[in-house]
Amino acid sequence: MESAVQSVAFMNSQDDFPQSRPPAPIPKELHSVYEAGPFRVCLTCGEALTDGRIYEIQKVFRGKQAIFEMAVCHSCGEKVSREFSEESLDRVKSFLIESFTPSAEAVHCHFCGFPRGLFENYTLVGACRKQSLILPTVVMCDACGEKLQGLLSQKTKDVQEDFVKDNFPGVPADVDFSPSLSGLFP
Repeated sequence: MESAVQSVAFMNSQDDFPQSRPPAPIPKELHSVYEAGPFRVCLTCGEALTDGRIYEIQKVFRGKQAIFEMAVCHSCGEKVSREFSEESLDRVKSFLIESFTPSAEAVHCHFCGFPRGLFENYTLVGACRKQSLILPTVVMCDACGEKLQGLLSQKTKDVQEDFVKDNFPGVPADVDFSPSLSGLFP
């Protein structure tokens, strides 16, 4: 729902979240399995991600295997989020305010606090610029991902489905990417 930049602003408003964190190299777990290294281009527009634009990496894991990955620049994320319903945007903002617990480490779900080593399925999200992580990686467990998806309107779910159809040809429409933070970051 939120673009990476809007999420950065939200996270920076949280007392425990590091506001002046120096950029760090993008961790290997946020590298592309498909490209066998860092993401190079925006999934949607195809523009280089090394030109200084802010972008988001999102990877969904089943156990230790990444089953879904993408990198989307801020501009393209904004375009998608403009199609979401106001109802969904309001619900996601409430979910963030009520549930997000900032942490510099990616060792637990940032929404329920459950230790990462104890759940099988999860999503990782990183806000990046060039080849640097500009905020700590966010972790969402399967249960919190399902809770978030349950807050979305049908209109927003349809936009998400269209995004997958348009950008991942051949992927079945009913594939379950839970837990996906796509409700937070398009």
